Amino acid sequence: MEDMLIQSANMEIALWQNFGTGRTANATALLAIVVAVWVAARFSSVSLEKNVNLLGKVFVTAFAVGVFMMGLVVYGNIGGTFEGHAAALAGLDAGNGDIDLGAGSQAFIAYMESGGNMLGKVGGMMMLVAGLGIAVLPLWINTND
Repeated sequence: MEDMLIQSANMEIALWQNFGTGRTANATALLAIVVAVWVAARFSSVSLEKNVNLLGKVFVTAFAVGVFMMGLVVYGNIGGTFEGHAAALAGLDAGNGDIDLGAGSQAFIAYMESGGNMLGKVGGMMMLVAGLGIAVLPLWINTND
């Protein structure tokens, strides 16, 4: 029984280490999205300053929409990291039988089962929608009238 407890603890620790590694990758991807949103807004601003033609507006708009879509993928990957980790911990818990996971792991599983971080999901979506609007709307709506 003691060997099973040690094996379970080692597996749980390994899962948390993998989660930490995944969070580092998630942070890098999130930073890339923030920079990409800024670049899209900057392209739009420079295009307005240069009085770009219709084709230029279409390309800048396509770039901004691509950044938005890429952001959705990154946010999905980040959510998948959390959901996958919770599922792996739940699977370990189910496979352990009478051996319980640590309190932190149990709390994380319950947290993810209740929907996870809704504020982060809404905030991320608001950032992407706002960035898309900041980059695209000035190109197509004339506010000088």
